[in-house]
Amino acid sequence: MKKLILIISLLLFTLNENVTAQNNISISIGGGYITSPINVTKLAYWENGFSINILSDYELSKNISLFISSSYQRHFFNEKLLSISVPQVVGYRYSVNGENSSLFEISVGSKFYASYSTIRPYLGLGFGVLLIDQGKVEFTSWMEGSSNKSVSTFSGTDKSYNLFQVNFSLGLQIELINNFQLIIDGKFINSIEGPSYFPLTASIKFGL
Repeated sequence: MKKLILIISLLLFTLNENVTAQNNISISIGGGYITSPINVTKLAYWENGFSINILSDYELSKNISLFISSSYQRHFFNEKLLSISVPQVVGYRYSVNGENSSLFEISVGSKFYASYSTIRPYLGLGFGVLLIDQGKVEFTSWMEGSSNKSVSTFSGTDKSYNLFQVNFSLGLQIELINNFQLIIDGKFINSIEGPSYFPLTASIKFGL
């Protein structure tokens, strides 16, 4: 037990030394909410979701930094977004099963900060790629009383895409304690020939 307490104390001391040191490099870790896509190309049957993100900043000056960021995003399937035409036949039955879609977003870019001490608004500009793993949507139909079922996959689903994207963000960096900051960020991601949407995230930023 004493060894465990000693190890934890050493780790906390090391973290405190690293955080309080004024370094140009920092890490932000957080997550948030994703709005439904504006352009439904490639994600026609998926809507809002969540993201988990990590970002590394390098400060060139008090007002400009370079960043590299990545995020894992999950978009939820919504059956109501499907357009289904079914025959008007007595006893005809059907069901729809859909998987959620996953995205990996990778970006590089720059942030431009206003000159405030505790609360610093910023504008971010970046570009990168979207790696989309689109879920499968299956349509199953049968006649009531029959064990024979017909299963088909909706066109355009169960596919993977790699798309170029540009992004713009507005955010606030709020100073907390010991060089810890709270980051509140609203981003617009616009992919080429793919979805456009708004991730809204909150992160904790700390120096290395």
